[in-house]
Amino acid sequence: MESARPGDAHRRKNEEIHMFGKQSRWFAPLAATAAVLLAASPASAAVEPDVIIPASESCKTFDLGLAAEGGNIRQIDFSNGDFFQVGTGVVLTWINMSTGKTYTVKTSGSVSKYTQNADGTWTFTATGHNGYVYFSGDRPEGPGAYQYTGRLVLTIDSPITNNVKSVDATAGKAVDICARLS
Repeated sequence: MESARPGDAHRRKNEEIHMFGKQSRWFAPLAATAAVLLAASPASAAVEPDVIIPASESCKTFDLGLAAEGGNIRQIDFSNGDFFQVGTGVVLTWINMSTGKTYTVKTSGSVSKYTQNADGTWTFTATGHNGYVYFSGDRPEGPGAYQYTGRLVLTIDSPITNNVKSVDATAGKAVDICARLS
């Protein structure tokens, strides 16, 4: 088990999950074609988290754990500084660290695109299955954690810190992880 700290970059075998810059900023690109497996497991089926996100930066009333298994994520860089992250076959398990209740998502592929804007901000476009944690300082008001299936478009300050300036578009389904695990 590892606690997230500001400035840490965390990579697991096959680069299943990434944490960018600030404490517990998770973007887990996950598959567009996979079905979502909604599994509320009993506390006795303990899953060991790869990272624990403090309640003040995730679900307000409980620390949020996240475990990722299998699959891989690769990055494609372009000469203008823009880049894509392409993921396949990652299984995410979100964990209420107080109760042990879990929510699991099985995936098979997704794409994330980072495009630099003229004003220095970045547009982050995620398609497929993507887990995202909003921090207390993010807009809209964080904290919160969501599992998106479809499309998510954000304006962020940079791909390193991922401070959310605005949520520009969502399409598809968004599961409120905190509500699901409460």
